[in-house]
Amino acid sequence: MVSRRYLRSGKTLVLAAVTLAVLWSNPQVLPVNKPSWMPRFGEPGPPTDRQQPQEPLPRNLTLHLLPHSHSDIGWNLSFEGYYHTSVRQVLRRASAELWSDRARRFTWGDLAFLDMWMEDEGDTANGVLAGADAVLTWRQVLKELMLRGQWEVVGGTYVSPDEGLTTWWAHNTIVDAGHRTLATQLNATTRVGWQIDNFGHHNTVPHVLSNTGYSWLVLGRMAYRDLYDFASKSTLQFEWRSSEHEGTNGLRTHFLAEHYGLPSTAFDFDHTNVCDEDVLLG
Repeated sequence: MVSRRYLRSGKTLVLAAVTLAVLWSNPQVLPVNKPSWMPRFGEPGPPTDRQQPQEPLPRNLTLHLLPHSHSDIGWNLSFEGYYHTSVRQVLRRASAELWSDRARRFTWGDLAFLDMWMEDEGDTANGVLAGADAVLTWRQVLKELMLRGQWEVVGGTYVSPDEGLTTWWAHNTIVDAGHRTLATQLNATTRVGWQIDNFGHHNTVPHVLSNTGYSWLVLGRMAYRDLYDFASKSTLQFEWRSSEHEGTNGLRTHFLAEHYGLPSTAFDFDHTNVCDEDVLLG
């Protein structure tokens, strides 16, 4: 009886040891023992050339920095909570900074907050710009910045849809509501889709967007297996067409290889005023 009990315990320990050894040898399963670029969790994907030594980048590069918004309509706080806590101040500050320097550009992709700001303060004198410009309303300031090409609204949907759950009808409704809001509040529109934090993308998206005036699309999330495959073939820019709607115009699509955050802490302007391009050039 005793020997059988120890035998069973020994088999259990051996099985556990073998299981751990297999898991540890597979860097795509455990959140440890992984290259720095690989997600700590996620579905397995094929290896790519990013694991191999790369030729040094040329020193003569043009870096395109795209200051943009990413304000969740609701996450840790409510919609109103985010607006009053931080988003309203971001909108005010970005507008003031653009107004002070015509060389600056900013991209806004969260239309529901822009609508709330216009309803809240759109017809209120800004009170922060220098001189006579202080009497301009925030709506006048924003319209002028858009005419100058300094402030661009992208996305165009009132909120960013969960494509895995949103029906075709609901997606069209979100696009329609967004375009009506832009036209009403700012007499503006957009042709650039902006879906940088959507978890998954539906094959009807090119059909919906291309038929409502869009020509371009920026994505920020993709299944890891697909991402590794696209990256290894240098095909993160592509023409996306709906497989279920033949004859539909495609969208020129760009995928953010480094997601929507800072390329490095050297460009975190909340903590530094210096752009250190050598960090990106290696």
